[in-house]
Amino acid sequence: MSLTCVVLNETAAPETRVAMVPDVAAKLTKSGWRVVVQAGAGVAAGFPDAAYTAAGATVQAKLNNVQADVLLMLKAPTDAHTAAKTALPLSPHGTLITLTKGAGQWPALAKLAPNVLALEKLPRTSRAQALDVLSSQANLAGYAAVLAGVAQFGGVLPPLSTAAGSIKPAKALVLGVGVAGLQAIATLRRLGAAVKAYDVRPEVQEQIISLGAKPITMPETTTPQGSGGYAAALSESAQAALAAQLEAEVAASDVVIATAQVPGKPAPLLVSAAAVAAMRAGSVVIDLGTTTNHVQGLTGGNCPLSRADEMIQTANGVHIIGLTNHPARVARQASAFWAQNMANLLALCVKDGALTWHDELITAMHVVQASQVKEG
Repeated sequence: MSLTCVVLNETAAPETRVAMVPDVAAKLTKSGWRVVVQAGAGVAAGFPDAAYTAAGATVQAKLNNVQADVLLMLKAPTDAHTAAKTALPLSPHGTLITLTKGAGQWPALAKLAPNVLALEKLPRTSRAQALDVLSSQANLAGYAAVLAGVAQFGGVLPPLSTAAGSIKPAKALVLGVGVAGLQAIATLRRLGAAVKAYDVRPEVQEQIISLGAKPITMPETTTPQGSGGYAAALSESAQAALAAQLEAEVAASDVVIATAQVPGKPAPLLVSAAAVAAMRAGSVVIDLGTTTNHVQGLTGGNCPLSRADEMIQTANGVHIIGLTNHPARVARQASAFWAQNMANLLALCVKDGALTWHDELITAMHVVQASQVKEG
């Protein structure tokens, strides 16, 4: 096999992760891949150029003479990159593998790459889990979100007893119990907080309890599970009713972590402005829903007061954290997870020493073929 995999510096800010790490690059080179890494690509994640060289990869500052069979990026080239018509180091039949902003971005990418695999289009099946960057990164997002909230919280999480008195555990609330939410619950529990959690899917209550948290039940607002394990979208009126019902729980919490997202839709509003106004000074809301809305060019997130990539303080002293890239705050581990997902994907794509896109998981992600956006 003589196939070339190229790893680029990320052009979308803020980003500290890299799509390939030295340990995984070493596995690829041993299996026959030629791995080329743009100089400096892994530095922000803690991987110097020398580490890639030691792993058997080639490090180059300029990639003019490289033609990649596969080009790896976490995020698709930025609009500025596209506007400048900067050539990507791809062969005439090369493939860009990346997260995209959805169908609206695919025509621009078709001008840059003969083929594009959009990682967000991977089916949510058990067989696909080993390739699923959304899940691996969401897991770390849940962890990093808790740390961001704890750093801003004006108190301690676990119960403490001293000669000067005792402290009750902080009250934490997790809204949305997907991959990120489950990790947030587990992390908060490890730190000693008293945790409650809510999800519109009643079937996740068992998972909440298994992690030592207390589920909040509101039967009148539950909804069936949507496709791929996600919750189905609620109507605007149902969202408003749910947010109103959650106000008392939000107001009584010291730390609120909102992770609810619906693919292709704006993040559901769960933390109302009225609920934030009723919270104690020093309390924190960490809104992961800003990530979804930011990609769609929308403001807010699970809370309408949130601002993408900002940490604001309300008039009543509540901190609202709207960071859109929590995995980048644990870039070393996040990059390692991503790289292993990519290695698993590439193994699925290679047959008899050549690339093939016939597997059903790959065809589901293959949004640009022969420089044309595929229909459907």
